[in-house]
Amino acid sequence: MSDAIETQGFKFEIAADGGSPLSYVQVNEVVSFSGYDGQAAQIDVTHLRSDAKEFRMGLQDNGTFTINVNYLPGDTGQKNMRAAKSSREIQNFRATYSDGSKDTFQGYVLSNPKSGGVDAKVDGSFAIKISGDVVFTEAA
Repeated sequence: MSDAIETQGFKFEIAADGGSPLSYVQVNEVVSFSGYDGQAAQIDVTHLRSDAKEFRMGLQDNGTFTINVNYLPGDTGQKNMRAAKSSREIQNFRATYSDGSKDTFQGYVLSNPKSGGVDAKVDGSFAIKISGDVVFTEAA
């Protein structure tokens, strides 16, 4: 039997304030997510006596984390995400998986496009540029 984690039950949150400890507000009606699509820089250290290209690893870039949502104009979490985009200030985020494991990170809300069509609902998404490391915490 597989120990795979189900996506049903996933929760995404943005910190409500900068207090200690942080308090979070849930972003409601997340329908999908993707992220950590960055990669470490590659530093070329090739020299004139090298037999082939030589590299060292640079700092890790954790990339972006994107959530897709059912657009809810009155949802506090979605309002806070839109305010974070407007403020251009770094924010704290937490992703909690159905098994209780968590990812926490800081980042900037880059975008908030919406889409819709005939016989469809209004969809939205938030793309977050991660700044710094992602802390992965296993379920207790």
